[in-house]
Amino acid sequence: MVKELVGMNYATLVTLACLLVFIFTNDYFSKKVRSLFLTAGMMVLCLVIVDSVEYYTASLSYFTPLRTLMSAIGYSLRPAIIYVVILLLGNARDKKYKWIAWPLYFNTLIAFSAFFTDIAYTFTTDNQFQRGPIGYFAFVTSGFYEIVLIVCTVKLYKAVHSYESIISTVVVCTFQIATIMEAVWKYAGVINASGAIALTFYYLYLNTQQFKRDPLTNVLNRRCFYMDAEKHTADLQALLSIDLNDLKKWNDQYGHDKGDEALCTMVACVEEVLVKNCYLYRTGGDEFMVLCFNRQIGNAEGLKQSIKECMAKTPFSCAIGTAFWEKDDNFTALCARADQSMYEDKKKMKSSLN
Repeated sequence: MVKELVGMNYATLVTLACLLVFIFTNDYFSKKVRSLFLTAGMMVLCLVIVDSVEYYTASLSYFTPLRTLMSAIGYSLRPAIIYVVILLLGNARDKKYKWIAWPLYFNTLIAFSAFFTDIAYTFTTDNQFQRGPIGYFAFVTSGFYEIVLIVCTVKLYKAVHSYESIISTVVVCTFQIATIMEAVWKYAGVINASGAIALTFYYLYLNTQQFKRDPLTNVLNRRCFYMDAEKHTADLQALLSIDLNDLKKWNDQYGHDKGDEALCTMVACVEEVLVKNCYLYRTGGDEFMVLCFNRQIGNAEGLKQSIKECMAKTPFSCAIGTAFWEKDDNFTALCARADQSMYEDKKKMKSSLN
């Protein structure tokens, strides 16, 4: 029995140990993010313990209420781990996402109903498991959270490269395969292992994102701007140069919090109207660039106008310049034309105020 349990859980425990080392030795994440990762890791560890005890009680020739308790806790924890991953994406902070916790509550109630009814599952006097009419509710709940995870990921990265969401898709597929293996083919411990591995890879993924994104606005940084331009030069069609007006004034008169608000407001406006295959980067203090790929020439001017209209609804303003890829062009020249167009727009805006 001990040998079987060690074989079933060794990889999971090693992966969890590595994750804990990452969490306690890495200060790049906020306290909340580290806390969520730690919570998810502890839930997986708890699931390992619970499943091990349940595995032991299942080997007995007689029924014990301890098996019901372990099963109820296990069924409650499985979808809860995926729920915590959703919280890590940040979307669940929005009020419209508060409802996603309710299936978790219902699942827990149904799991523990086994003490009073057999609608979910029950055990015979000789310790045989019998699934009830809603015995797959825990697995359905897990599937629901896997779908929500995909939706949240798509929404989070709708304004950036599609490959940004690959890791979350892999996490979802891992959970889906593990869920099917456990629900249909009765494999023990696969959800625990997939949860530990997925959390660790997700942690490493978010860690790499820290070096690709601007910490204030969460848009891609200057390094990514030049890397993406070089990597996808053949598909580059247009470039927008965006400069926030009067950032120094906002900082000097109202404090840097107001300046940060101005920057984040402008980014929100750009991301609200950003079209497919156009990507936003912060290249300086108040300087931003948008790369447009794959025949977005017509959309570039429309994008400029949409940003202006959105900014007009705020206390802030920005100057925008556009440049389009020409035959035998080079990226340096394209940036120079976009910047020149932006400075002309800024000059025109100042003239209109006089």
